[in-house]
Amino acid sequence: MFGVERYEKILEMLKGDQATSVKSLAKSLFVSEATVRRDLDLLEKNGLIRRIYGGAMLNRANKDVPLYMRESEQTEAKNVIGRKAAELVRENDVILFDASSTAYSVIPFLTGFSNLLAITSGLKTAMALGEKHIKTLVTGGTMIDNSYSFIGRHAESLIENINADIFFFSCRGITADGRLTDSSMEESQMRQLMFKHARRKVFLAASSKIGREYFYTLCNIDDVDDMLSETEIPPEWKRRMYKPGAAPEREA
Repeated sequence: MFGVERYEKILEMLKGDQATSVKSLAKSLFVSEATVRRDLDLLEKNGLIRRIYGGAMLNRANKDVPLYMRESEQTEAKNVIGRKAAELVRENDVILFDASSTAYSVIPFLTGFSNLLAITSGLKTAMALGEKHIKTLVTGGTMIDNSYSFIGRHAESLIENINADIFFFSCRGITADGRLTDSSMEESQMRQLMFKHARRKVFLAASSKIGREYFYTLCNIDDVDDMLSETEIPPEWKRRMYKPGAAPEREA
């Protein structure tokens, strides 16, 4: 289990109980108590939990693992995914990015283009696009402080007037039956709006997300046009995404 997966599991367990012991967490996670203590120290440092004698309790039940902690996980997988995604981009494309760390990983590979337009609901994504000198529109709106993602009516109003060629997005997990799920309802609702304004929807997901379920369902695998991972995609999901003639070509 990767570090970010343990952090998420710890937060989920603490949401269910007022306080949980180190011993109980170690047993549930199949790791040593020393590993749990290190994880708790990091989560406390980031303001997500409060350490108590022999264990921990949650600070705020609606807190998720912050973006900057997720960025350092699955770096190799995200680089593979980012490179694959960039190969789908063409000159003159209008590209939508959500605020996920996986969509962010596409940006370093957007090289050799002179005329791209990017629209994003992510502050860090916008900054990275700016560093690549890619013309960028930022939705603005209310910012979620642990993901640097913009949500709300102001953010939605920009997306409603966009006609994008491609939308790169991710979420926290995909279930065995092909449901894309996330822990943030607000961010998921922004993604659902972006779906309606992009010709091609490309789901970016490290293999570690497969088989994981969160409380809010974003969509089904049938609703996307492509899924990119660092490993092979299950054949059943490929069949469900196949839509002959469903996405018209963009006019030059």
